[in-house]
Amino acid sequence: MTQQTVKQKKGSKLPLALLAGAVIGGAIVLIKDPNERQRLKDRTRTTKESISGYASEVKQDPSGKKDDLVTKVRNVVSIANEAISTIQEVYNTQGKEIKEKVQDIKQESEEIIETAKDAGEDLQEVSDKAQEAKEELTDSAEATEEKPADEKVVEVNPRT
Repeated sequence: MTQQTVKQKKGSKLPLALLAGAVIGGAIVLIKDPNERQRLKDRTRTTKESISGYASEVKQDPSGKKDDLVTKVRNVVSIANEAISTIQEVYNTQGKEIKEKVQDIKQESEEIIETAKDAGEDLQEVSDKAQEAKEELTDSAEATEEKPADEKVVEVNPRT
């Protein structure tokens, strides 16, 4: 045997092993759980009845069933196309508006940032001026305190 044949034999065992494990696991669940067993029986019975009924309808009127199925498929396709058209239309109209609003918001945000920067610069200037005024007041207060205390103020033109 060649290496390829050996690999093919080994590879083909995996799906079989998976299937066997699934069947064994399902069987254990059915053995352990009577409710699940009953539910499986009921579902199998209803599925069998449904398939049998559909098969008998197809046997009675095959072309009618085919036409019904084709009509249903066409209706579904038509509804899907309408939905796609509506979605495309909404996207085209609303998408443009959303893009415009996003651009407006971006532009306004940039203007707000610029205004905030300008205000920050103006506030810095005000702060510098306030600091200068404080220093001026401090200097003049110190100069007033340095005058000799024995100086007297004389009034030149006293008011009567």
